[in-house]
Amino acid sequence: MNQVEETKLAALRIMKAMTLVKQLRESYRELQTRFNMVENHNLELQDLINRVSADQSAVEEAIESALEGLESLGELESFGTLDLNELEDAEAFTLDGSSEEDLDTFENENL
Repeated sequence: MNQVEETKLAALRIMKAMTLVKQLRESYRELQTRFNMVENHNLELQDLINRVSADQSAVEEAIESALEGLESLGELESFGTLDLNELEDAEAFTLDGSSEEDLDTFENENL
């Protein structure tokens, strides 16, 4: 090989190397852009996790409060229950005046 051919071959190798460097720089920029998007997405997800955790805490507090309220209802057993006759009277009672007995019963009660 003579010197002219070696120079041409070296020039081709340099052009190939420059093309590869250009491709690598473009790939780097693309990867950097993707990395930035993923990093932003991760920050958004972390914010969402924090909000969900706060909401979950609020729901847990509401459930605990409701459970405490239900437990306090157990303390109301002293009110008792209606017997069968009282239930029948309550079912038969009307407010439209169709039964005078109902109104008399209601008016005679000491409230």
